[in-house]
Amino acid sequence: MKTPTIAGDVYIHPSTKVHPVAKIGPNVSISANAPIGAGVRLISCIILDDVEIKENAVIIHSIVGWKSSNRTWSRVQGQGDYNAKLGIKILGEAVTVEDEAVVVNSIVLPNKTLNISVQEEIIL
Repeated sequence: MKTPTIAGDVYIHPSTKVHPVAKIGPNVSISANAPIGAGVRLISCIILDDVEIKENAVIIHSIVGWKSSNRTWSRVQGQGDYNAKLGIKILGEAVTVEDEAVVVNSIVLPNKTLNISVQEEIIL
């Protein structure tokens, strides 16, 4: 049976199902009930409870809030500079990043749907 590729320090809650062709790590924490789809790539991120990550989504240097959804081929990425104003990407609770949308170095407050790409913005 094929298992996902895990690199470095990774925590995956036992209730979370990870597709066998996903690549997780390093420095990733995935909370409860957060299904990870095929081809997903997660690097240096925190995925909170009840998040859905669809096929081929990429999340790097980010925190994804409870009950959020990252759709097919979406990309959520921070630059990884934790001292910069927008150096880490944060999605609030119940945020949806639609198919193929790219969100870079931004902060998105709760209950938003992003169907366009954004860069270095704070979405209120």
